[in-house]
Amino acid sequence: MRTVAIREKLTKTIAMLAVLFASACTSIHPVDIKPDIPSMKIVRKYPVKAALLVQPSAMNVTSIELEKNTCPVSVSISQYPFGKYFKDIAYGTFSQLFDDLEVIQSIPAAKTYDYIIEVNFTRLSFSYLCSTYSANRDYKAEGSVKLLDGSYNVVWPGYAESAIHSRRQVEQTESDVMSSKDIAGSMAMLLKKMGSDLNAQISTRVKKSGIGQLAATVPSTDMALLPAKKSDVDVLPSVKPRKARNAYAIVIGIEQYRQKLPRADYATHDAQIVTEYLTQVLGYPEENVVTLLNDRAALGDFEKYFEKWLPNNVEPDSTVLVYYSGHGAPSPQTFDAYLVPFDGDPSFIEETGYSLKRMYTALGKLKVKEVVVALDSCFSGGGGRSVLAKGARPLVMNLKSSDALSRNMTVLSASSGDQISSTYDEKGHGLFTYFMLKGIRNEDVVRKDGSLKLDDLFSYIKPQVERIARKQYNNEQTPQLIEPKK
Repeated sequence: MRTVAIREKLTKTIAMLAVLFASACTSIHPVDIKPDIPSMKIVRKYPVKAALLVQPSAMNVTSIELEKNTCPVSVSISQYPFGKYFKDIAYGTFSQLFDDLEVIQSIPAAKTYDYIIEVNFTRLSFSYLCSTYSANRDYKAEGSVKLLDGSYNVVWPGYAESAIHSRRQVEQTESDVMSSKDIAGSMAMLLKKMGSDLNAQISTRVKKSGIGQLAATVPSTDMALLPAKKSDVDVLPSVKPRKARNAYAIVIGIEQYRQKLPRADYATHDAQIVTEYLTQVLGYPEENVVTLLNDRAALGDFEKYFEKWLPNNVEPDSTVLVYYSGHGAPSPQTFDAYLVPFDGDPSFIEETGYSLKRMYTALGKLKVKEVVVALDSCFSGGGGRSVLAKGARPLVMNLKSSDALSRNMTVLSASSGDQISSTYDEKGHGLFTYFMLKGIRNEDVVRKDGSLKLDDLFSYIKPQVERIARKQYNNEQTPQLIEPKK
């Protein structure tokens, strides 16, 4: 009996070691596969000469970041040709956008191309539960993309993450071919996301330059946004603005959220038209305007652009404008007001939101001539462009406080702290944003240097918003002009 028991115990031990060995020795060997190229569903290519810049350093990802593992795993891709696969998938994806695309390894000295697209593969996350071989194996790729103009200046820096590429492992040993296909698949998802984001950026620039017909792709995410309604303010005034070379702006529009929050109707359209007014009416250089829409406006993007990009670019004679259209949320604990990023969660708003206090502090540190903040949002939690954690009650926020504002800062807010901010459905904009744009378009509120007469603009916005909110929505909405204490 004892011999039988020892034999059974030894058999179980060997089996367990075999499973652990199979999981722990997941070294990936060079396997030659042909990665799939994602379809961009292009209507017509851009008739420009472009280059895809993939430097050798962009392909030197030497390890996979492991997440959620329950046992030690050693995974190495240093000998694996993922760099080549990344370049091949990138070329196959971006060549669908252009009539003429070349691959280069460095920026040429001569002005040879209309655009250069620089891509980098920065991180690969891999997770699975190795306590059982039938668990899901999840892959996610991350990378950066930059768009350079004909003078090789960076006009748009982007960052992208693929969706999680998941497959259920059904064998105790994972084949190198299967692993390579999974990782190449996550790369393809990443590059398709980059391609869609890139297309949106180039579309505006090619349209302005009058070069050929525009390409069109499916949206960069599966979010169903409200169709943009053509409004009178969407037709820009015929002006030739004086170039405001030291004017900078961050424009944010978040209509759909990762947490399945209520839609902030027309927020994307708001931000897009505000960007057009800044660049074509007020004279902001395109390279000085950062526009963050939906999944491009995560918490990390707020931190990057407010706390790094602006300080690195502005000068003492610069002006800065910040525009936000989307949800706000109050903190039930501290009563602070928060902007809700794409990945924000009202139930954990202090951890996942970007507080107005933090934004004002970052902007207050800038040594610039003027800072203007326009917020088409509200923070009461009572509805409209405001959200609140489940089970919490609406609050009254003190938005009128100017203690946190620096001396050169002015804030235009869509409503007071106990009100909601409405949308103007028939115009396809937020109510506050519509009249802000209408004031810029039709009223004498723009100075010769492109700066705004804020007192005059506010005097136009306030009664118009109050009238429409009361008349059409039976709602009290009183815009606020908040200035620092003198």
